[in-house]
Amino acid sequence: MLPDLDKSDESDDVDVGTFELTIGEDAEAPEDASRVDTFEVDIQVLTDFGSNEAASDLDIGEAGLVDSLPEVPEGSDDEAVDAAAHELDELVQAPLENDEPSTPAELGDDGLEALPDLIVEAGDGEAGPELERAFLPSAPEGAIPEGPPYDAEYLLLASSCSALATDGTDVLAAGEHLMRFGHERRSDELPPGTKVTSLAVTPEVSVLSTTRGLMEAKPNGAICFQEAPELTRGSGGELVELAAALGRYSLWARLRNGALLRRRGETWELHETGGAVQALGGSGAELALLVLSRRPALQLSSDGGSSFRERLLTEPAQTVALGGAPLLAFRGDVIALADGERGLAVSADAGATFRLVTGAVNLTAIALGEHGGKPSVFAALYRESKDVTELIAVDPRSGEAQRIAALTAAPEEDAEESGRTAALLWHDGKLWSAGGYGLVRLTAPR
Repeated sequence: MLPDLDKSDESDDVDVGTFELTIGEDAEAPEDASRVDTFEVDIQVLTDFGSNEAASDLDIGEAGLVDSLPEVPEGSDDEAVDAAAHELDELVQAPLENDEPSTPAELGDDGLEALPDLIVEAGDGEAGPELERAFLPSAPEGAIPEGPPYDAEYLLLASSCSALATDGTDVLAAGEHLMRFGHERRSDELPPGTKVTSLAVTPEVSVLSTTRGLMEAKPNGAICFQEAPELTRGSGGELVELAAALGRYSLWARLRNGALLRRRGETWELHETGGAVQALGGSGAELALLVLSRRPALQLSSDGGSSFRERLLTEPAQTVALGGAPLLAFRGDVIALADGERGLAVSADAGATFRLVTGAVNLTAIALGEHGGKPSVFAALYRESKDVTELIAVDPRSGEAQRIAALTAAPEEDAEESGRTAALLWHDGKLWSAGGYGLVRLTAPR
């Protein structure tokens, strides 16, 4: 028997009660010392630390040394369980007879909805729109039929090209060099390690947005870094997209945080749109902005950005506009809005109505041009399983698409995603395509 602990108010110690050990009925007999039938521990718990009342006994029972536990806990026959107030009391008092999981009847309704079944894909199958749509739920599935194949001429092979632009006469392409195709072919080397993300050409200069900052290429071939506009300093202020326009403001720049800058002469200023600009497109005096505010909307200009008219987007263009990295192309009444995961929406009536293109998934670039003598939307679809770009031509009136070419790197090239297209451009009856495979000029068959 252990001595009683002092329970006076001056002590902060906790009274753990009395421990009694009983080993068999005749524990004092030497010949019975090896027999253990019962192990019992009684603990007295002080329920009220502010009083001197005697602690009550808490019998914790026998610690698994008896043959079996009682089927019904002691006292359960006299005190009924209020099921409404204690939903799990019966489960707590029930004996642990096996390791089987509890049934819903035992656990009760916890108010949670059932989880959806997991999608299980069997095998790799054949790569294509139906397979890749498993990861792109917003793009409509379906096969794209073969169209008349375009003739592909590789102007740069197995050397990455990331941006395209035109001044109306020449085509400029940016890779390790800034290449010019037109009245003359010229190639000016860019600083080592330069990665061009966007390219715009004004009558005075070619402007490149790079991962290292803003660069300008003079007509004589001189290339120099430019100090970033003051408005780009701060979080999310990186330049991600450029567009040139014929008008009062020759150059427009979209920032990663959704702000839009315009340049007049050598001065940059902020252009207010009432929302975050998610995509930018321009050709000649036409300029288009995708703006997210309360609802996605297009702001269109035909005078180089001096004035804009706004058109709220309807479905399916609204869903595409809310994608993670939307793309925008605009010329006349033809508008194309695309997102890599949400698909391609086209309009032939200046955005009054849109059609979603079946099978257009994993889009990486779009451009407007002509196919079969009619206005057309060109799109690059990246097939990751094959590391190949499929080029399609889409009728903006019907939304019907045709596959016109497949582009990839040279067989000996083993760089990752070398078949991905970064930019498309339509110029002078030809489609230009730039990507990890190099630079390709495509011509429609006669």
